Amino acid sequence: MAFPAFTLRQVRYFLAISESRTVSEAADRLHISQGALTEALDELERHMQLRLFVRRRAHGVSLTPAGKELLSHARALMNAADEFQSAAATRGTLLAGRVSIGCYATLAPFIMPALIAAFERHYPALELDLFFGSGEEIAERLADGHCDLALVYDFNLPKHTASDPLYSVEARIVMPASHPLAAQSEIDLADLADEPLIQFGIEPALTNTRRIFEDVGVTPLQGRSASSIELVRSLVGHGFGYSILLHHPATEESYEGRKVVVRRIARFDRRFTVVLARSTYLRPSRRGDQLRNFCLSCFENGPQTAMPEQAVEYGRKAT
Repeated sequence: MAFPAFTLRQVRYFLAISESRTVSEAADRLHISQGALTEALDELERHMQLRLFVRRRAHGVSLTPAGKELLSHARALMNAADEFQSAAATRGTLLAGRVSIGCYATLAPFIMPALIAAFERHYPALELDLFFGSGEEIAERLADGHCDLALVYDFNLPKHTASDPLYSVEARIVMPASHPLAAQSEIDLADLADEPLIQFGIEPALTNTRRIFEDVGVTPLQGRSASSIELVRSLVGHGFGYSILLHHPATEESYEGRKVVVRRIARFDRRFTVVLARSTYLRPSRRGDQLRNFCLSCFENGPQTAMPEQAVEYGRKAT
C-alpha cells in the first residue's frame, strides 16, 4: 500500500485556509505564523501536483476548481482521523467525537430540541455540530462534507443524496380566526383566489407552495413574503391574508396574541415526508451511521420516543 504524499496537518491547514478570507486569517485561527502556513500550503500543492488556491494580494485566497473538488474529501479524511482517535481513546465502548447535523429551519423548532436531548442522554461523549438553514444551504453542506446527516423534506433532494423517511405532514391553510370561512373544516383554495397569499419565502417552501396551487388549478393573488413562520403567522393574524404551511405551532395565537386557525385544503390529499438525508458521495463515519440508526428509532417506538407529541403523531400516520 502506497503512503500518501501529504500529512493530516497539511490537510487541516488546507481546510482552515478554505474557510478563511486570507492566509493571515487562517494562520491566526491555527495559531501559527503566516510564513509557516504558506510553506505548508506550497508543499501540499507540490506533493499533490495541483494548485488548490488562487492567492491575490488585495483579494485574499479562493479555491481553484481542483481545490473545490477535493474539499469534501479533505473533510471526510479529517472526520475519519477524528473517529480513529476517538475509537482508540474509548476502545469502542462509547460513541464519542463530533457529528454534524443540519436541519431545515422551519423543522428545527418542532423536532430538534427533543432529538438533541435524546442524543445527549444516550451519547454524552458525542459532540453535536448543528446547522439550521434553507434547503439549498443544507444540500450544499451535505455535498461538501460539512453535515453528516440532515433533516429535510423529501422534495428537491439533490443527486448523490440518500434518505430515510421519518414522518409525513399535510399542507394546511392558516387564516385569521375572524375570516368568514374559518368555521369550515376544509377550504377550497379557489375560494381564496381573490385574497393575498402570504408566502413563507425560503426554498423549498416557495416551490412547494407553487406546486400545491398548480395541483388544484388555482392562481393565487400574491401578497407579502416573510422569512420566518412566526412572522407569516403574525401577518395572517393581522389580516394581511392567508398562508399555507406544513408545520404548525400548538398554539392558535400569533406572537402578538391574535387568533389564527389551521384548516385542511379541499381537493388536495398529498402528504409531505420529512426525511433523514445523507450524502452518498462520501463514506459515512461509524458515528454518523450509529446516530442515523438512533434517529430512525426515535420515530419508530411511538410513545417511548423522545420526539414532541406532534411529531410522534405524524410518525404513526406515516407508517
